[in-house]
This record gives sequence, structure tokens and C-alpha cells, in this order.
Amino acid sequence: DLIMYLIKKSIIFLLLIFLNINLAYSQSIELRESLKNTKTFYKEGKLKEAVNYAKEAIKFSKNDFGINHYYTATLIENLGIIQYELSMYENAKKSFVEVLNIRKTSLNEDHIDIAESLNYIALTNRKLFQYDDAISYHNEALLVMSRSITKSNPHAMNEKNRKGAIFRASALHTKALIEIKNRNTSDAIGLLLTSSKIFYNTLGKDKTQLIESYEDLIKLALAINDEDLANKTKQKLKNLENRI
Repeated sequence: DLIMYLIKKSIIFLLLIFLNINLAYSQSIELRESLKNTKTFYKEGKLKEAVNYAKEAIKFSKNDFGINHYYTATLIENLGIIQYELSMYENAKKSFVEVLNIRKTSLNEDHIDIAESLNYIALTNRKLFQYDDAISYHNEALLVMSRSITKSNPHAMNEKNRKGAIFRASALHTKALIEIKNRNTSDAIGLLLTSSKIFYNTLGKDKTQLIESYEDLIKLALAINDEDLANKTKQKLKNLENRI
């Protein structure tokens, strides 16, 4: 479906970036081949094979660059994203936690990539219905972003503010699901409307989180027989799909 298509485009983009880095710096032909095979099988929709080659690439990267190297963390993150797409959420969470641990040892504590890792863990916890853990990671991601923005030079401010807004919207979406669970419908609707508005104004080409916000809002509106809200949100979703 559309969400899977968008995720696929994002992963292929990440793999291409790393492949270019690898060609310049890698000392291992095996790593290059593993990366190429990961990309090839992923583009063909053979995700289980892509996972196997992604794991192989990580092994070679650990040999070439080291266990705690930034490039190794990037490959583990790619693996986690593919696992996430396969609904292997426990495995994805394990991968993202490993990425976080590496980045905490190799990067400044306020680096934006650490916040990115925290947000991935939060999203995975959300899929596992572990909402309290998800909120905890969301809050930590927002704290890192706040410190990072404070220390930024003016040229980096816009992108960091955009990222920070996306992480905030992700947290609001998770809070909405908690309110739905607690049957606080009005609060949940408000949170979903706010998160979707932020996503609409800040997301780049990958609209996955905006689509998920719209879909959850439609489900909630239908559950309370608010046909007007459901139809308006369906139209927004349709307009979004037409632009992609």
C-alpha cells in the first residue's frame, strides 16, 4: 500500500547514500556486495532476503569500521527499518536500541541522530502497544532536540526545528492512542488533529506518519459516528495520495 511504498523509497535512499559512502571508504569488497544485494532484494520486494543481506553487511561493517562506528550504526538502523516494515517489531526495537547505544558512544550527547534513534524506538514501542515506554522515548528525543537546537548555529536551526516538530507530532500521535485506550475521545481527536497538522507542515517526501495520523483519525471519527470529521479527513487523505 501507500505507506509501504513510502517506506521503501526511504530505505532505498538510505542504502544508496551508504553505498556511496562505502565505495569511498570501505576496505571490503564483501561489504559492497552485501549492500548491493540488500538494495536489490529490497527493490524487488524480497524483504526477508534483504534482511539477511543487511545482517551480512553489518557483520562486514563491524570488521571494516568497528562495532561502534557511525557507519555500522547506519546499517543497523537500515536493518531496523526493514524489520519494522516486516512487522518484526521486537527485532526492529532491538536493532534501534543497538543503534542508540552506538551513537551515544560515538556522537555528542545532543546530536540529532541520537534523537532520531530515540524516536524510532518510540515508534516501535507504539506498534507493540507499549505506550508508556513509547512516551518515555518520545520525551527523551524531544529533550535531546531541545538541547541540540539551543546549541545550533543559525544555518542548522531550520532543519533542526523541522525535525523537532516532527518528533513532537509523533509524541502527540502516541498520546492520542493512549487517550483512545482510556476512552477520552475528545482529547484523542484534538491530539490527532494537532499531530496531523504538524506533520502536514513539516514532513518531506515521506508522508507515512501523516497518513497514519489521518487513518487513526478516520477510525476514531467513524467509531463515534462523526461522519463530517471522517469525510473531511478522508478527503485530506485522498488529496495527499493524489499528490504522491
